[in-house]
Amino acid sequence: MDLDATRAALLDTMLEEYADRLRELGEEDCAVTLAYTHGVHRVWRQVIQMLPIPAGTAVLDVGTGFGLLPLELTAGGSLRAVGVDHEQPYIDHGRAIQAELAEQDFFASGSEFELHVGDARDLAFADETFDLVFMREVLQFIPEPVAALSELRRVLVPGGYACVGDTDDQLWITWPPPSQALQRLVGAVAAVQYAQGGDRQMGRKLTSHLRAAGFEINSLVVLPEAQHRLVAAEDGERTLILEQLRAARTRVLSQGVTDASTFDSDLAEFEREEPAEQFRLNAKVIVLAQRPEGD
Repeated sequence: MDLDATRAALLDTMLEEYADRLRELGEEDCAVTLAYTHGVHRVWRQVIQMLPIPAGTAVLDVGTGFGLLPLELTAGGSLRAVGVDHEQPYIDHGRAIQAELAEQDFFASGSEFELHVGDARDLAFADETFDLVFMREVLQFIPEPVAALSELRRVLVPGGYACVGDTDDQLWITWPPPSQALQRLVGAVAAVQYAQGGDRQMGRKLTSHLRAAGFEINSLVVLPEAQHRLVAAEDGERTLILEQLRAARTRVLSQGVTDASTFDSDLAEFEREEPAEQFRLNAKVIVLAQRPEGD
């Protein structure tokens, strides 16, 4: 599956402009989420290009956010791509983005695009509905990962595939190390995730969870990303991290993992940090698993 360069550029430009509009409208949480998931999606293009997804394939993306994967798939071929997310605002904005792209003749002839609000642990689809299911950087937030993966297996046709990817904190390395202030901020956000049943070490556990849900493991890849970069005030990624931390402030304080004074002081210190060179290496674990034939 491959999206031509013209359509990829159109999608990327549209998403950047839409995130800017969300900021202007004061929808900061949606703007930050769209900017972050857009970055994640760019990395996943490598994976999508490796997968044979023929015309007529029915694809489900669980935890779709704004529907970036279904948007790209339906631009690249005549297939049905459905996205599900538990956040109604993300679904609404995804439909608005789809409408704007349709006006620019973005989608392939015969393709079908759908977005729905739903729960990954209780999908509102009949058994054996889809040929291929994606779940990208979602499982780390779900308290019952095997239950969610069992739902993926249920809605897949026998012989169908699940492509599941997630992060693992110990696959993230920087030199020099992050400042103490940033480490405390990131630690506070991670503590909230753990308190809600999440798991920041999900990557290493994907194959075990998929096997427990009844899948056969087809292939496993680690998708690395290495950079040497100058982290400065105008750096886009640094700006996004600041936006994410500000957006997480209420959630962090409500869980009592730190106090307002410490959080605000650390955030101000991080914002004042001088430009510095940084080496960074991180990786995502991606598993292609199959529902057994005749299951």
